[in-house]
Parts: sequence; structure tokens; C-alpha cells
Amino acid sequence: MFKTAAVVLGLAASASAFSAPALRARTARQGPVMADVEEVSAAIPFVKKPKNLNGELLLDIGFDPVGFTNNKSPEQIRILREAEIKHGRVCMLAVTGFIVQELVAPYQKAPFNEPNPINALVTAPWFGIVQIILVAGILENATKNYPNPRLPGDIGFDPLGLSKDGIKEEYAVAELKHGRLAMIAVLAFYVQIAQCGKPVLQHTFEIFSP
Repeated sequence: MFKTAAVVLGLAASASAFSAPALRARTARQGPVMADVEEVSAAIPFVKKPKNLNGELLLDIGFDPVGFTNNKSPEQIRILREAEIKHGRVCMLAVTGFIVQELVAPYQKAPFNEPNPINALVTAPWFGIVQIILVAGILENATKNYPNPRLPGDIGFDPLGLSKDGIKEEYAVAELKHGRLAMIAVLAFYVQIAQCGKPVLQHTFEIFSP
């Protein structure tokens, strides 16, 4: 358990570096402005603030230990934010998939009755895996040239009409936070399953059972 906890904490620290890449659209200023190199990070007071992070970025707390924003142009930082949002959205779906697969597996017939999502990648029919990859590729290709200027992550898909009056900042912040948490969760799920060989819910309830 202690070994797993240490690995998960390490993954969490790494994923936190995604605080950097994003341009904030609420100001007229285009792109990030170079910050005073003598300023310290609000996230890590004993470390200098990253040069390209000055508080204009959404959820910018001056935390970029890996250096994603170093020597990056505004357009490159926008691309990094696009990537962060996409990974966050995929991981939010993946977290749901981990849980749903384990819950519905007992009611499914082979080869769809594998409760362990990692093992399911092997037991699932090959054409099912190809189908997932194909759909992902089609969506990626269809949205890569979505009209600019726009906010990173805006691909014109809003079936619930949450942005009909404009994209609210609190919604954008919520998506980023949930996406970052989901990225950590997916890595934690994988480590947990790799360590114990059991699905997430089963192992979690065993840990907390008397």
C-alpha cells in the first residue's frame, strides 16, 4: 500500500505541471507577457515564477516545474492548452469507463464480461478496439480546423446549451480542474490495478472493509 501511495503521489505532482498552458480570453492582451524573473511562484514560494506566466492565464498559479511554457510563443501555449483540455476530457471519460466497466461486467456475456478494464483491452474483440481508434481519429480530424479565433477547447459542441450566453469562466475553470483530477485518477487507477490485479472498486472496498 505504501509503495502504491508513493507512486500515486509522484504522479499527482507530475500532473500538476499542467497548470501552465493556457491563454485567457477575458482580456484584450494577446498571449502571455514575460514576468519579472525575480518574482517568486505563488505555488512554490521558494522557486522563481516561470517567465511566461504572469497571472493572465486561466488557473495560472505560477507552477510549471517541467518548463512547458519556457521559450514558447503565444500560439504554442494555446496549442498546449488545447492538448491539456483534450487529455482532460479523454481522462474524464476514461474514469467513467473504469467504473462502469466494473459495474456492468457481471451482467454481460463473454467477451464483454471482464471487470478489469486493463484486461478488457485484451479480451475485447479486435474490431472493437479499431472502432474506438477510428472514431477518435475522425473526431480529431473534424475539429482540428475549427474556426479561429476561439477559446482553446471550443469545438462548437454544446448539446446542453451551457455556453449559449457565452462561455462562463467558472465553467471553464471547472472543466480544467475536473480534467486535471481525471488525469491523475486514470494514472492512479492504472497503478492500483497493476499492483493488485483487481478492479478499482473491488480493491478499494477491500481496503476499507473491516
